[in-house]
Amino acid sequence: MNVFLGDNITLIWEQEGDPTFVTGQVSGIVLDRHKKVERIYIAGIDHAFWMSQGWKFVDEIEEEDE
Repeated sequence: MNVFLGDNITLIWEQEGDPTFVTGQVSGIVLDRHKKVERIYIAGIDHAFWMSQGWKFVDEIEEEDE
């Protein structure tokens, strides 16, 4: 999935079956040394959403189901 600054995205995090969704405009993207998304910043939210903590893009989940 391609993510760009200014895109509106939805992230999901599932723990013990209770999903948490966050939707907003991307204000920052940090890549790891392999050029994969390490963390995402959403406008109006002060902390980052780390992919290593289990956050996923909703579009990626829908693609996996197909």
